Amino acid sequence: MKKLILTHCQNIVDSKLLELKQNLDKLRESANQDSKSSMGDKYETGRAMVQLEQENLMSRYGQLIDQKELLSRIDTTKTTVVTLGSLVTTNVAQFFLSTGLGKVEVENNSVFTVALDSPIGQKLLRKKEGDNFELNGKEYHIQTVS
Repeated sequence: MKKLILTHCQNIVDSKLLELKQNLDKLRESANQDSKSSMGDKYETGRAMVQLEQENLMSRYGQLIDQKELLSRIDTTKTTVVTLGSLVTTNVAQFFLSTGLGKVEVENNSVFTVALDSPIGQKLLRKKEGDNFELNGKEYHIQTVS
């Protein structure tokens, strides 16, 4: 199951990277097609807005590259202590410690992908089957770690 979840996460990140790359290409094309007109300041303002949007997209692109690299380091062998790549089943939900992509559906199972540095990731880290923890007033009991 962990391999399927990991592959699903990698596909999500790859899809987001492709979409961002396409948006960046469109912005660059748009910026290159714009020619200075008699509008003066409006042209400069528009160009600055395109530049800002490009910077935002490049920042997001860098974050996705980091997520892709993190996912490539995940070992899907069974673990007994929660670490990067662990699939943890609790009384509340299933969690895959990887990168924070949120809730994913894999083979009709809902799994929350969480980053190690997230609040729930920090609570789960180094826990074992049978351990308990509390987060936001909710009590969690770890049923399985794989």
